[in-house]
Amino acid sequence: MDKQTKTASELEDLVKTRIGAGDFRVTVHRDDEAGWHATIYGNQPPEVRRCQVMADTITPELCRHYDLVE
Repeated sequence: MDKQTKTASELEDLVKTRIGAGDFRVTVHRDDEAGWHATIYGNQPPEVRRCQVMADTITPELCRHYDLVE
């Protein structure tokens, strides 16, 4: 199965949409093992932790379908 390529911005939007509403920011960066990884940033530590757990669950699924393009 061929993966679609997406920019970091497109992947960030996908992760944020899957997590849902909240006051947080998503950044995507290359990861040698998985291909790419999402990191959550925000001002409310409990929400950041909750969203990071969700991102860590969502990202492996999305990595099976999308490659990060430079």
